[in-house]
Amino acid sequence: MDPQQPGPSPQPGPYSQPGQPPPPPPHPGPYPPPGPYGQPAQYPPGQYPQQHAQQYPPPYPQPYGAYPPYAYREPRIVPAPAGTPYHRLARTPKHAWWRPIVGTVLLVALGFFVTSLLVVVWAIAHRLLAGPFPTPSGTDIFPSDTENLAVTLVMLAVLTPLVGLAAWLVQRRPFWSVASVLNRIRWRWLLWCCLLAVGYIALSFAMGYLVDAVFPPEDAIGTSGDDWIGWGAFVVPALVIVLLVPFQSAAEEFVFRGWLIQAVGAYGPDDPNGRARWLRTVFRSPWPGIVLGGAAFVSAHGYSGWAMANIFLFAVTVGWLTVRTGGLEAAIALHALNNLIAFLLPAATGRGDQWDVQGGAPWTLFVADIPCLVFYAIAVAWLARRQEIARLS
Repeated sequence: MDPQQPGPSPQPGPYSQPGQPPPPPPHPGPYPPPGPYGQPAQYPPGQYPQQHAQQYPPPYPQPYGAYPPYAYREPRIVPAPAGTPYHRLARTPKHAWWRPIVGTVLLVALGFFVTSLLVVVWAIAHRLLAGPFPTPSGTDIFPSDTENLAVTLVMLAVLTPLVGLAAWLVQRRPFWSVASVLNRIRWRWLLWCCLLAVGYIALSFAMGYLVDAVFPPEDAIGTSGDDWIGWGAFVVPALVIVLLVPFQSAAEEFVFRGWLIQAVGAYGPDDPNGRARWLRTVFRSPWPGIVLGGAAFVSAHGYSGWAMANIFLFAVTVGWLTVRTGGLEAAIALHALNNLIAFLLPAATGRGDQWDVQGGAPWTLFVADIPCLVFYAIAVAWLARRQEIARLS
């Protein structure tokens, strides 16, 4: 053949030149062959091979019960539902009638054990550091009045974590749910309440001087103190009082305005209708817990007569403020400021050994304290509304 004459050109291979590739070979098996260029197989609508269905489950959910049930683990700690008032924070989904009772028994037992252990440890430390001391007489354990005051304040202060432990361990709710509806201490609101408590103290002094100026000595409150003892004898008791009294006051509020009010409020049913409707309505109210907590607070002190009535009025007022503001901050602020003055004044005038002396008081003390408590209650309620303090969980 003449090399210059054109001849038949060779057939292009499947990938040597551009062009349409030859069709793929037949696909073995029950499945349809893949699409062009290796694309996934396309089944006609409504057709799904039985062999494929046996090997791969259908892409649609199976009827209920075809799969094993999902293992759901219930949380151990459950807070109160949203919108719950303070006095019903213990009414969680885990509430049972026995939980407040068992929690109270546990709190008393832990309080007795921990405070007893604290006294033993304190006595051992005192003996190692300061040497032996005389046998305790009466309520005094150590020879120093300041040391007796310190150990007593610490014994009361340890009740705060015990209250949270009882709520967490027995009632299975957040540890700090006793503090407020937000399950924590609202520090900024506490500072505002301390400012208002200073106003209460100032008004109390003014009312005391007014009563002493108007009424005869037998009805006087006794605002005129003794002589100043000097900084040398005052600084150590003052440091103990300033550092420990706020914790002691907070602990008492956690017990009497926190735990007791919520323990009683937990028995209020969720449905106010039904039999004994009036009884259900009463238990849903915060007042049974407020009154019971106030009575327990009075019984824990050694006051009598008008002094007992005065301290009960104090307890009911701060109990109402606790529910009204959704937390213990207002009660802690007033209790701490009041106790600071009650401890600092005797220490400053040389009467530090009378810190644990309790008894009666003239009727004028009760009457003079009424406007002071009314002022504090109105001021706190007004400021809480202005600051939009949370009242519900």
